Amino acid sequence: MTHSGQVQPFNILLDPLPDSYEGYLIRTDYRIGIQISLCLQDMDLTQNERVSEALWLLYGNGVPPFGTALEGLSWFLSCGQPKRDDVPSGGPQRFWFDYDHARIAASFYKTYGVKLHRERLHWFEFMAMLDSLDEDSSLSNAIQLRGTDTSQMKGKQRAQFERAKRLMTPPVRYTEEEEAAIEAFFNQ
Repeated sequence: MTHSGQVQPFNILLDPLPDSYEGYLIRTDYRIGIQISLCLQDMDLTQNERVSEALWLLYGNGVPPFGTALEGLSWFLSCGQPKRDDVPSGGPQRFWFDYDHARIAASFYKTYGVKLHRERLHWFEFMAMLDSLDEDSSLSNAIQLRGTDTSQMKGKQRAQFERAKRLMTPPVRYTEEEEAAIEAFFNQ
């Protein structure tokens, strides 16, 4: 899996779906990935509690040494893909697993005929499918609306889009410090 000392990116078409990281078993169900994502955003927990809970969710009782565990967590959440330096990081969040849960389920059913509550999908599969939903699905429409640039709009049109964006977006609960810590973790 390595070439010239570098880990090769995971290829969902060619590589078997992983069930371990560096020899440590991981929980791969998409529900675990969602729970980890929600845990890492939980403002009721300290940063240490978030990371500790996320590691427990991923590894169970067999958590590897801390450095390996964090690398594995980052690898898992990125679906085995290395961080790309040519893609700008940050930007506004466009969807939320907890807020958009019904849109996600409806969009999977519309696009793939998959009833998520009945399926067992690997996190890597789930994320690939989530990224490829029909552009006219409920979630895609919400993401498009949330990302609409209203700076060039005028008057009533701008007001309507801004109102629709507010109605489709949960209120932000993060402080700047917390957002920076989360971004720093994911950009490791």
